[in-house]
Amino acid sequence: MIELNKVGVEIDGKVYQMRKMSFGFQRRMIALQTSINDTKKRLAKKYNVSTDKLDGVITSEEQLELANLSLSVQEVASELFVNKEEAEILDHFDQDALSQLIKALQ
Repeated sequence: MIELNKVGVEIDGKVYQMRKMSFGFQRRMIALQTSINDTKKRLAKKYNVSTDKLDGVITSEEQLELANLSLSVQEVASELFVNKEEAEILDHFDQDALSQLIKALQ
């Protein structure tokens, strides 16, 4: 029997049991992050602004598109939690916090 590697990750003073990232997880996460980056670049080009200035110029439909992609990243990241109920902490993460978590689990 093969057991997945598990690690404890401290987030805001609480330790969460998580799985280290598998190759399949890394592949899905890279695909989602690439999709988000490509969408941001496409929208930035469309409105002739930098990607960090998109919030003020994109339409509500485009905001929804980016939000849906971000939710997909959150869904994939929630698979790393041993106790699935603890994955709700991801609701409080921004992109930087999620990136830090992913780096910690590599």
